Amino acid sequence: MFLMSAEKQGDQYFKNFAYQDAVEAYQKASKKDGPDDLLKIKIAESFRMLNKPAETEKWYSLVDAKDSVFKAEHFLAYAEALSSTGKYQEAQKWYLKYREVAQDKRPERKMEGIAKRKELETKNAASVTIAAAPFNSDAADFSPAFFKEGILFVSGRQSGSAAKGEVFQWDKSGFLDLYYHSEEGTESAGIFHGRINTPYHEGPVVVYHNGTKMIFTRNNYGTKAGKSSDGVTKLKLYFSEKTDSLTWSEPVPLPFNSNEFSTGHPAITKDGLTLYFASDRPGGYGKTDLYKSEFRDGGWQFPVNLGDKINTEGDEMFPFLHQDQTLYFASNGHAGLGGLDVFGIDLLAGEKGEVINPGAPINTRFDDFGLITDETGLAGYFSSNRPGGAGNDDVFSFTTKKPLLSSYTIAGRVEDATDRSPFAGVKVQLQNSHGKVLQSVVCKDDGSFLFEEVEAGKNYQLKVEKEGFQETVKKFITHEEEGPEWVFDILMRKINGFNLYALIRDDNSRELLSGVKVTLTDNMSGKVVLETITGETGDFIYYLLGRNISDRISYQVKLAKEGYLGKTFTYNAALEKPGQINLHNLMKLDMAKIDIGTDIGKLIDIKPIFFDLGKAIIRKDAATELDKVVAIMKENPGITIELGSHSDSRGSSFSNLQLSDKRAKASAEYIISKGIERSRVVGKGYGELELLNNCSDGVSCSEEEHQQNRRTEFNITKF
Repeated sequence: MFLMSAEKQGDQYFKNFAYQDAVEAYQKASKKDGPDDLLKIKIAESFRMLNKPAETEKWYSLVDAKDSVFKAEHFLAYAEALSSTGKYQEAQKWYLKYREVAQDKRPERKMEGIAKRKELETKNAASVTIAAAPFNSDAADFSPAFFKEGILFVSGRQSGSAAKGEVFQWDKSGFLDLYYHSEEGTESAGIFHGRINTPYHEGPVVVYHNGTKMIFTRNNYGTKAGKSSDGVTKLKLYFSEKTDSLTWSEPVPLPFNSNEFSTGHPAITKDGLTLYFASDRPGGYGKTDLYKSEFRDGGWQFPVNLGDKINTEGDEMFPFLHQDQTLYFASNGHAGLGGLDVFGIDLLAGEKGEVINPGAPINTRFDDFGLITDETGLAGYFSSNRPGGAGNDDVFSFTTKKPLLSSYTIAGRVEDATDRSPFAGVKVQLQNSHGKVLQSVVCKDDGSFLFEEVEAGKNYQLKVEKEGFQETVKKFITHEEEGPEWVFDILMRKINGFNLYALIRDDNSRELLSGVKVTLTDNMSGKVVLETITGETGDFIYYLLGRNISDRISYQVKLAKEGYLGKTFTYNAALEKPGQINLHNLMKLDMAKIDIGTDIGKLIDIKPIFFDLGKAIIRKDAATELDKVVAIMKENPGITIELGSHSDSRGSSFSNLQLSDKRAKASAEYIISKGIERSRVVGKGYGELELLNNCSDGVSCSEEEHQQNRRTEFNITKF
């Protein structure tokens, strides 16, 4: 008698959709003969069909990608498995390989999902709360549907209607039946009675007309009747209605079912006249597409594909309708976090409607699908095989502070501060706290503007410019509890002819500096009147409102930029004539770049610090120069300096070292006495150890040459 090899036996199991048996047979062959690349792929594909991405990824990783057995579909399968296990960067590499050999938009969408991963992982994290449903079991539990005062759901638990011990050969799980759980707690999760459940697969389901009609999915797996031409039993949709309080009519198949393709996963409009469902029938865009059929003239019409905005080359399934407007569905073809993700689209938006991923925590790198919402759209259920359930697929409940597909928005109007007339056509910029432009919009005729897809808990600012009016910047934080829409009206004030203007440059390169934080304080009132960040033009402007000729003004200007020495200066003047006051022509606004070892004494032009002969007492003229250092250190609280005192070579090297050290420490103590932390300044004497020229002992030099060596340096040691 011919004995079939373990690998051949695995092939037979795989052909018959018995993937758990196939894995066991293939692994047996692997242990016996050692796996070649083809056998590794067979094992990987079996695990893929069992929806075990970690094992799928493991076996694909063992295959030599250069081997001819690695086909295009394997590139995609490997990438999907990597994505589902959180290895996004590695997944991107295999999506690119797949794109090279296949005409398919999925790689671009998938890489878009990877690029937007952080955004998706935080999108609804602050507003959505989830919890595992109390009726989950260690078997598959999924596809919840509202019914009476509770939930109908699909489960493969062993208490179903299948014969005792009967299992689904695909993965050795139980056959699927419909179960009911009362949310009021009057009924525990139990088998749904009537004529719906059979010894084979039932579900998902939709119930309508006040709970009197239902359409559900059935698969008579294992029966000879109704198989396709290649011997496969397909999914079909069935209709049943209540005949009394407990009994349902004998299910009737819908007219557009077929033995040659699957039709299932129903969703329906409130009036029961438009049915949405999933099908892999010919003529679609991918594996499984979403369709709709209308009930007219006493029957269901020929199904219409929902189009390539919704459908992809992958799988779209598990549709649900909220208020006949929002279509939720699951897809592995759109940009997501991995596996199946939940998506939604506003059907009433027509061509403007876009497929939206609600992000985490609804979606994860695991399979997330079968979402339903109550009438408010702020609570519901969905299915997922993520950790945290009872095992396998599980049902999770959720609540949300805002509709899942609505983004946070910032809105408002731009108006004249005098008469509140609207400004149409004015550009409004949404910036982050550093002045980077995130979005720009133009006000409508009524002066209104709207920014969509903003985030909660962020620092933003709105910037508006209009000729003849003062530039206006409004800063705020998008507090979660005040969302999902934050409204800010912006009032623009006319310019009366006086303004302060400044250009800020790099002290060395003379290039205009962007990213400089400017703080302008009115010394008369003590109020900060302007906080802004310079853009690429390196400038800022402040309009002096309500000022007249002969008025006296006094402003403190503070400049700060990372990597540069901050500075503060004061401008006092009496206004003589209307116009622009160019501060950069009146004072030195250029900023000096700093680094470890920079001598700030050179940057701020400190004069030589003199001591009386043989002494280390701070003189008045020395104190004046040291006060400049104190000011700089107060303006730049992040810098630490070493105050180094140097001498010329005249006198003994020992006495020079000792005296210079005393003078350095005395200078440091003076700076500390003015309020600078001791940890930020160190005094150290170098004597004649670091001469700047060749005027060492025994060398004849002029007084000017010796003066070069008598110096004090203020070197930055940390910033």
